[in-house]
Order: sequence, then C-alpha cells, then structure tokens
Amino acid sequence: MLTDEADPALVRARQSSERLLATVRLAIIALLVTANALVLAWMGQLHPRTLAMSAAVLVYGLVLFLVPRRVTAAWLPWVTSAMDVLCATGVLLLLVAMKMPIAAINNRVTFETYFVAVTISALRFDWRLSAFTAALSVAGYLGVTAYAALRFDLFDIQSVQMGSFVPVQFVNRLVVLVGNGVAAVAVARWARYLRLMVGTDQLTGLLQRRPFLERIEEELARADLARTTLSIAIFDVDEFHEFNRRFGHAEGDRALVQVAEQLKLGVRTTDLLARYGGEEFVVAFPRLDVQLAAKRVEALRAAIEQALNKDGQGVTVSAGVASWPADGQDFEAVLKSADERLYAAKASGRNMVIGPLPLPVRSVAGEPTSA
Repeated sequence: MLTDEADPALVRARQSSERLLATVRLAIIALLVTANALVLAWMGQLHPRTLAMSAAVLVYGLVLFLVPRRVTAAWLPWVTSAMDVLCATGVLLLLVAMKMPIAAINNRVTFETYFVAVTISALRFDWRLSAFTAALSVAGYLGVTAYAALRFDLFDIQSVQMGSFVPVQFVNRLVVLVGNGVAAVAVARWARYLRLMVGTDQLTGLLQRRPFLERIEEELARADLARTTLSIAIFDVDEFHEFNRRFGHAEGDRALVQVAEQLKLGVRTTDLLARYGGEEFVVAFPRLDVQLAAKRVEALRAAIEQALNKDGQGVTVSAGVASWPADGQDFEAVLKSADERLYAAKASGRNMVIGPLPLPVRSVAGEPTSA
C-alpha cells in the first residue's frame, strides 16, 4: 500500500512535517491573498467575487492547518497534496470559465502554487508522494490548457495584463514544472535516507537513543490509556573496556554486533530495542509483567553467554529490570531503577539479572539466590 510505512521513525517524522507544512501553507496563502488584494485594489479591479475567492482560499488554508492536529492517518499527506494541486487547477479553470483563458494559462501566482505543492511534498520523506504531486500538477496544467483551447482560439486573444499565448513559453513552463518534480523526488529520497541514518546505530543497526526515547513516550501513553504495565531492561557488556584492551577495538565492535544480534533474535516484534550508548542496550517490553520480563531477560543473558563465550573471550552481560508504574511515574525514573539493579548485578559478580523482588538472582556458580 502507498500509505504503509514500516519505520515508526518515518511515520512520526511525516506527522510532524505535516503540521509544519500546514503552517507554511497557511502563511503562504495569507501572503499571496494579501498581495493580490493590494495589487487589484491599486489597479481598481478589486471586485466582490475576488474578495469571496480570497476568503475561500483562506478558509481552505485554515482547515488544512487544523486537520493535521487532529488526524494522523497515513493517507492524510496524499489527500492534502492532491487538494493543493486541485485547488490551483480549479482556480485556473475558473478563470477559463470566466472567459479569461490567457489569464489562466499565463497566470504566474496560481501556476507557481504548483511549484509550492511539489516542493513541500519532499518534506514528507516519501519520493512516491513527490512524484504523485508533480504528475498531478503537470496533468492539471495540461488539462486547463486543453480546456481553454477547446473553448477559445488562443492565438487570436490578446490581453493587456497577461499578453498572448506563446507555445514556446508554454512548453518551457511544463519543462520547468517537470524538472521541479524530479528535484523534489531526489530531495525526498535523500531526506528519507538521512532520517533513517539519524535514527539508526551504524554499527549494530538498532535504534539510537533519541528515536528510542520518542517511541518509549508513545508506549507509556498507550500503557497509561490501557492501564497496562511497561517493563524496561538495561543490559551492559561485562568488563568491556578490559575486553577492548585485550583483544582490540575491532573485536570489541564485533562483540557488540553479536550481542545486538542475540537481542534481536530474542525480543518480540512489539518490543523496543536500542543501543543506548557505548556497550549499553535497552529493551522495553510493552504489556509484559515485570516478572515475566525478567525471565525473558534471563533467557537473553543466557543466549548471549552461550553464543559469545567462545575462543576464550568469555563475553557476558549483566542486566537490571524495572517496570512502569511500579518503579516510577516516567521513563527516566524507571530507567534509574533498572540501572541501579544493573549495577547491583555487576557488584554481585556480573553475568546475571537483577529485578524487583521476589525475582531470584543468578549467582556466579549458576545457582539461584534471593535478591
């Protein structure tokens, strides 16, 4: 589906950009309407129908300013982009219907609205949307010209303000509009790439801290609304600096990649996994009781020990587990509790998981003891 987007970071970015574009659109409309009214008033051509059209355009901009603040559906950018183009096309068709075909074809202000619609579509991180907007703009302008040519002999009409129909100028306009569409597609593709790069750790391919924090706030809001729990686990590679000193940073990077792979294999698709910094990893378990989450974390710890405890390197991890709302009313408080338990696991001999009581703690010898 055209409206589907697998990456949550891009979904959030697109929703934010939609609100930004709504603000920009309203500002541009207000500026153009004001400038047009002043020019027409100076020329003595400010008629009631012109004022009515200007008011309708302002209402249109205001409606599209308010909608993104209430609607976050994936189809919204497609609809608003199409409406921007169709509104510009509608104004040009209205000029033709008012027996002003040259004013429609040679119109500068309304025609340049196509460029605005195509250009701002690139800020939505979807090249398909930019291509769609550009194609719709070209089709709209061609349709207006064809409609005018069917009703009038364009070569016999002269306008004092708008000049005459010149085929070369018409073709140039189309070429520039197509070029703008190609540029917008390229910008959208590059913006998407940069947004994904910003949110992804290059070494492990996991989420970075900032996008993880954005998503965890969303999960907390959902948990609060549904009155469910949210468990958090923080992992830390044991004695990682010593490991780097003994085997080198290249081996250290390889170990981090292997830890990340084991974590990815062991979490659910609904869980959130991130490299939180250095040798630290964080997992959020939505709608999972903390005791069940602790058992999952222990299984992850064991899988990492088995997979990486080879060649005498002995890579292991320690982890602390906490939950919302039992360990705090916000993510920072819950993470602090998990971090304190992580350091308790380190102090108790490493290679173990500590969570809230009555979670058993794995001893160095492998036998469970009381937390």
